[in-house]
Amino acid sequence: MDLNGLKIFQKQLYIIALNIYASNNIDFEDAICVAYMQKYKIKEILSYDSDFDKIEEIKRLEPQRKEE
Repeated sequence: MDLNGLKIFQKQLYIIALNIYASNNIDFEDAICVAYMQKYKIKEILSYDSDFDKIEEIKRLEPQRKEE
């Protein structure tokens, strides 16, 4: 596969996300979220996804389900 012309916006962020992905056994899209959170110093995330619990510096808050 030839990717010579591939340009990635915020390439450094994706390199960080790849490291997070490889070292924490989480989905890549979650790793991208974590990389953005680290960049902008965000410490909490509202999510049902328990993979974020694997990241020590992030606190996952679970949304409350709407009572019907």
